[in-house]
Amino acid sequence: MQDAIKEYGPLTVLSEVTFAVQPGDRVGLVGRNGAGKSTLLRLLTGEIAPDGGTVRRAPGVRVRALRQDPVFADGSTVDSILDAAFHDLDALEAELEAAAAAMSSGTPESVMHHEEVLEHYVRRGGYERRSRKDAVTLAFGFRGRETDLVSALSGGERTRLGLAALLVENPDVLLLDEPTNHLDIVMVEWLENFLSRYPGAVLVISHDRTFLDTVTRETAYLRGGGLKVYAGGYTVFRENLDAELERQAAAAAQDAKQVAALQSSADRMKIWGLGMSKLARRAKAMQARVDRMQARATAAPPAAERTTRIVFHAPESGDVVLDARHVTRRIDGRHGPRTLFEDVNVQLRRGERVAIIGRNGAGKTTLLKALLGLEASNDPRARVLTGARVTVGYYDQALRGVDPTQTLYDVAREYVSKDPEAHDLLGTFMFPYDQHDKQAKILSGGERARLAMLKLAQEDHNLLVMDEPTNHLDMEMVESLEEALTAFTGTLIMVSHDRAFIEGLADRIWLIEDGLFYEYPGWADYKAKHKSLVAEAPVAVAPKPAPAKGKGLWHLKRQVEVLEAEIARLEAHLMDAQNALHAAGAGADYAALGQAAHDLEAELEAKVAEWSDKQAEVEAKGG
Repeated sequence: MQDAIKEYGPLTVLSEVTFAVQPGDRVGLVGRNGAGKSTLLRLLTGEIAPDGGTVRRAPGVRVRALRQDPVFADGSTVDSILDAAFHDLDALEAELEAAAAAMSSGTPESVMHHEEVLEHYVRRGGYERRSRKDAVTLAFGFRGRETDLVSALSGGERTRLGLAALLVENPDVLLLDEPTNHLDIVMVEWLENFLSRYPGAVLVISHDRTFLDTVTRETAYLRGGGLKVYAGGYTVFRENLDAELERQAAAAAQDAKQVAALQSSADRMKIWGLGMSKLARRAKAMQARVDRMQARATAAPPAAERTTRIVFHAPESGDVVLDARHVTRRIDGRHGPRTLFEDVNVQLRRGERVAIIGRNGAGKTTLLKALLGLEASNDPRARVLTGARVTVGYYDQALRGVDPTQTLYDVAREYVSKDPEAHDLLGTFMFPYDQHDKQAKILSGGERARLAMLKLAQEDHNLLVMDEPTNHLDMEMVESLEEALTAFTGTLIMVSHDRAFIEGLADRIWLIEDGLFYEYPGWADYKAKHKSLVAEAPVAVAPKPAPAKGKGLWHLKRQVEVLEAEIARLEAHLMDAQNALHAAGAGADYAALGQAAHDLEAELEAKVAEWSDKQAEVEAKGG
């Protein structure tokens, strides 16, 4: 885009923005809520037109964007949505077959045409289409659910399916708006690995700092309608931006000092020149010099943008905050009863911070609710006790207890004694004054999250329980929340998939995996021990419980792990073959290269089928 302008009524969101996405780019797009990030993405897809300037796309380039609330046709299944992503490739494959048949004529034109279509098919990832679909289906938790109706999926699963279809399609440019929402940590890490090998360009909006640091090589910063691109991922960008603002402030102060000194001299010259034409001319010349210096002077850096200052007050509690024994939860799964966790025994002391992690559906939120006494344990011996003077504050984005017709002002007014204080409180949490009459039922995800945070911060609790607190928050709000929880003197239990957030706050990690409960003293310890134990299959991930003898559930799970490692190896080889095809120049033997990729894909499909059979056995045994 060149000098693009986008306005909404009197508000200019983008002002003469020039920006280009080149092949192979990995760009993170950052800025405050309302800065214009989503608007810029919609301009790039052609969904909206600029009010000024131009937006151009190269001929034949396919640009696709992730929707947070994708719309699917009635009656669609998971498999039909993923297969529909091959629509363009199906047409190209038919063209390739026709071109191959036409080569029988032996004319130079037919051979040349076949080579052009084959090269296009290779560049589009045609030879890896099925393996790509299998990998995405497995990674995003849809293996074995291919026939499920989309209408029966949860909102998070629908968003995840939209992302899966996008990756299967393999467009030239991927525009990803908060792709890690509704993904667990394992899924996020898989996506990072997938994008590291992605042949096209990627532009991503995310509040996940680790994800941005891992995936992106440049950062485009939107502020005040303008855009500037910095080298490096998010952490490097922040360091460079801070250093740039410091240099600008120093230069502006120095220039202002020089201008002030010269202006003082010019003012004295004007006084001396009163009634003396020669000195008056010199005074006029000196003033012109001041004006030129003023015009060239470094501008002061923009004022710091407002940030939310969150404070959680923690009344004193007893030393033991929570003691839980024999906590067990089983549910009815697709293949019969399934154990989420069994005989969990934990104790929390004042000031400890726990992060509960695990795959989607593993039972993280269920464990949270069981520890709060909101869900009963399946073990009659179970007991959950809270300590002396413990009060629990639950971060609830669903805003249970808030009347949908209540306005933002109504909610804030419950916590203060005067009307102006309610407006001030809402302003502190970044709600504009003209939106204070907005009803709870029409709030966006980000607004609901901020309102839930406002409520929690006004209620003095010494045990905070948070389920995915960073979802729907912008980067600045996430960092403000992290600062507030760092200063919080009470006890914290949270479910999160934000690795930077967990690493910065948690001193205990509770992992739920395959119906088992594991504990680690911190994020670094979890990463070191859990990864190494998984890599050493068939060694068990944790010492409890003891593995069953014979060809039982434990052995089946180890076989599944070995197959998953083999699948990962074949995926890497297939990606190498794909890269070789992409890098092949004129005169290359595309048929041989394509056949090699095809053979790898067939081998990969066979391994995935074997994995699927073993996984079905695991599920049938209650795993």
